[in-house]
Amino acid sequence: MCIRIVSLSITPKEVLELLMGEIDGDLIHYEYHQIKENIGFGNAVFEKFYTRMKSQRMMIVSMENIENITNATIILSSNHEEDTYRLDFEIEDECMEEILEILDGYIIDEKIE
Repeated sequence: MCIRIVSLSITPKEVLELLMGEIDGDLIHYEYHQIKENIGFGNAVFEKFYTRMKSQRMMIVSMENIENITNATIILSSNHEEDTYRLDFEIEDECMEEILEILDGYIIDEKIE
């Protein structure tokens, strides 16, 4: 599993819309809850299949801006059927880079877990 936390200059709703339009994978689930104008929280779950390793990976992005800055937590993991296998580092880097490239112009700060 790989986790990154980024602070962004756009709202969680804009993050969701951006990711749903750009991620090359299947959107499994998403939700957004607005608390008041431009403040809220949401989640998106994508599944992506990698032919070179013949495996599927889950990409989970959770975001909120309750304290006036958008924080997004990005989690990469193997799917439930592959829990016993470690996430291949090449695929981990490829997955994370795909998401971070999409968000690149909006990243204020980044933390690696």
